[in-house]
Amino acid sequence: MEIKQNIISHYNGQDIIEYQMIMANGFQVNFLNYGCIITAIFAPDKNNHYTNVVLKHAKFNPENPGHFGALTGRVAGRIASAQFELDNNIYKLMPNNKMHNLHGGPNGLDKQIWNVQFVNDGAILNYLSPDNESGFPSSVEFIVEYLITQENSLTLNYYAKPSSNTIINLTNHSYFDLSGGINPLNQQLQINADYYAEIDTTGIVSGVISSVADTPFDFRRMKMLHSGIVSSHPQIQIANGYDHPLILKDQRIILTDPLTKRQLDIITDQDVCVLYSANHIKHSAICLETQAMPNAINWPEYRESVIYTPHKPYNSHNVWQFSVTSDE
Repeated sequence: MEIKQNIISHYNGQDIIEYQMIMANGFQVNFLNYGCIITAIFAPDKNNHYTNVVLKHAKFNPENPGHFGALTGRVAGRIASAQFELDNNIYKLMPNNKMHNLHGGPNGLDKQIWNVQFVNDGAILNYLSPDNESGFPSSVEFIVEYLITQENSLTLNYYAKPSSNTIINLTNHSYFDLSGGINPLNQQLQINADYYAEIDTTGIVSGVISSVADTPFDFRRMKMLHSGIVSSHPQIQIANGYDHPLILKDQRIILTDPLTKRQLDIITDQDVCVLYSANHIKHSAICLETQAMPNAINWPEYRESVIYTPHKPYNSHNVWQFSVTSDE
């Protein structure tokens, strides 16, 4: 693995560095020390041409609109009314998505500068989040691993050790376009999920779990994204596309592009995939956010899935395996 690095900006008196991890075959993953943001993944197509298959901003923007490629947290997704109860205390967060707190708020983990060190097969990033940062209780030591292989895989491991009880739910917010900019709506998706969580008009999960049967949310068989995004289904109309948690029946998700023959298999140990069809940028890519249920802390059936303690640290394991499908 070859490692390159470039200082691409300066922010808050510190260098913003883009690192490139490059394998001999051309597989390459670029990321920043800011927000663990993945800025590029070069994956092969049917002609063995390596092209970037994730969206990035043309220039560094500390606000990173749309959370392109970022590690999101401390809590991914929306927390209703930007508050929650834990251990008989009410914690009030900063709203940054209507009245809700989204992806940890305006000063979340995606807005921090992380320490970076390299190992034989990738990078280890760490950040110590102080108690009450962004309104969340407990100091937390966060560790993120980006590990790559010659077989075109990227492993994303997340670890978090709190000093006292708190809530944690991490994911990566990369926008995938396996077509390489040709036609992202022709991408095809398979998710083995029998149920999805509905949302209300503010984007928060409503507390209703519905069957995917006979809806645009049925990805149990491979199908094109476009057909669902243009659906008249009320839940699609609310979000102008997909922005919904699918409850995973098994932990393998498959995304393919029929033109370039690129395929992405996501293997995760998480229970939910939030499917987001880049509704704010004309559905030009797809996010597959593997995580716990959004707003779990305010949802009695799910709240234990995001509560962590010094004796119960957080960890999550995810593999993004890129390949080329056959013409058959």
